[in-house]
Amino acid sequence: MASPGGGSLGLLLWLLLFQPRLGGAQGESAPSPPSPSPSGGGREDRRESVSRVGGSSATPVPQEAAASPQVAAVTPVDPGSYRAAAIPQPAARSLFPAGCGHRSMRIVGGIPAPERKWPWQVSLQIKDKHTCGGSLIASRWVLTAAHCIFGHVEYTVKMGDIHVNHTSRMAIQVPVRDIVVHKYYNPVGSIENDIALILLEFPVNFSSHIRPVCLPEKMFMVEAGMECWVTGWGKRKETDKPEDAPEQLQEAKLNIVRYEECNRALKEQMESGSDLVKKGAVCAYSSRGKDTCQGDSGGPMACEFNETWVQVGIVSWGFGCGRRNFPGVYTEVSFYKDWVIDHLSQACCWDSADFFILLCVVLPLGILVAP
Repeated sequence: MASPGGGSLGLLLWLLLFQPRLGGAQGESAPSPPSPSPSGGGREDRRESVSRVGGSSATPVPQEAAASPQVAAVTPVDPGSYRAAAIPQPAARSLFPAGCGHRSMRIVGGIPAPERKWPWQVSLQIKDKHTCGGSLIASRWVLTAAHCIFGHVEYTVKMGDIHVNHTSRMAIQVPVRDIVVHKYYNPVGSIENDIALILLEFPVNFSSHIRPVCLPEKMFMVEAGMECWVTGWGKRKETDKPEDAPEQLQEAKLNIVRYEECNRALKEQMESGSDLVKKGAVCAYSSRGKDTCQGDSGGPMACEFNETWVQVGIVSWGFGCGRRNFPGVYTEVSFYKDWVIDHLSQACCWDSADFFILLCVVLPLGILVAP
């Protein structure tokens, strides 16, 4: 891969500034975050694989067949406006009583985030310590960043609570059964294909505090300048220590920057001739210094289309946190939508019952239907 810098000075500056949004598990010996050098973190085995956590079998139970995510068909109506519709499966209708991308309350602004505002937000934890964010996309599946995953570490997922440490009566903590990392995930240089799927040990029941976010259609491209929201338990300032990370979920409103413009801006700032942001990524920026930071990795960037919330990005990496003219970089979910659907379909089809396999084959076709 070409060096991200324009010369030795540019490369040195890039190495010093580059920061994935990964937060170490507080108070524990957590794996090192991925590095832009060839010895960076991530899986040594670059093949796409299912990591079996704690020796569990990789065979999901049959009810996972009805736990596929719902895809929001977001289509332009007039310039600058969109129509969004959540497309539920007939088989999954009982599992999604209120549909994906909806919540039981609406509050504009506000930091820290209030309860029930982001019911799909989860905390990926190691030994009960927050490491990364993630988003619930189905009753048994969580979407996160590949650079949050380290070998066979034992993870749990906490959801239903805006407080990362204490547990409310609405919160649950679910063991992780399996993890799928994109086979072309690349932690060397600028991170590429930074996406992973987490299979929970058992399906969760949806409530006012726990609800899935919608996924965009494959061809959907969020408009530059659109206001979207990022959420997480990451550091509030670049200079903060990991132990200073907030205990309550934080939210920030950012403006979308398409990857071509993001690339131009970062190359100009870094005086680099090489592309720093690849296709499959999208950026976001706030002139007021709002941004994601270490500990926010894997969390969702979601946009609202006609009262339906759609996840357009996964927190990935950036140069520092909240620096002027340095947009944050996110994995673009629509680019990987087929990858997500394919792996959820394969997982549910591992069951040996013939009728169940047939159901798995049919379900993805329903997901792709748009009005």
